[in-house]
Amino acid sequence: MALKNSKNQPSATSQGEGLVNETINAKTMRVISPDGEVLGVLAKKDALDRARDFGLDLVCVSPNTDPIVCKIMDFGKHLYKMKKKAKKAKQNQAVVEVKELKIRPNTDTHDLMTKIRHAKKFIEDGNKVKFTVFFRGREIMFAEKALENLNLIVAELGGEDAVNIELDSVVKNKRMTMMVSPKN
Repeated sequence: MALKNSKNQPSATSQGEGLVNETINAKTMRVISPDGEVLGVLAKKDALDRARDFGLDLVCVSPNTDPIVCKIMDFGKHLYKMKKKAKKAKQNQAVVEVKELKIRPNTDTHDLMTKIRHAKKFIEDGNKVKFTVFFRGREIMFAEKALENLNLIVAELGGEDAVNIELDSVVKNKRMTMMVSPKN
């Protein structure tokens, strides 16, 4: 959302898209005209006068250079294009979720097959699946059985040909975890 200053000119935005018109703090700046021509290094007052002559805003496009670079443009149109570009980038972004399936070391094979069916569906959807084996009390003695269950899960998911094993059976704090992701 663009903020307006007292002269009804667009000002700097709350999201930090840039400094505009009077909010620019530099005394001198390299100015670029709306058609891309470099007007040279001008004082702030001269640059603002040039922008008003065009009926547009003076927008700081490169604040980290010496002198800063400002372009004469329609700030509202610039904000609209930036928001549109950010929205398009967000749409093209692939979101990968991590789904967690919890089992115990003595989980029955039928229950394990149900978890595997869920895991297959998650992997088909392009998500990662994290299997967590919880040990309670003295169940830590059955770590080999839990490892067998995890190996069975990988085999039922299609083996290492069908899935990537990102995290292979790590034991920490009475938990054994394994993470698999779909192969592209």
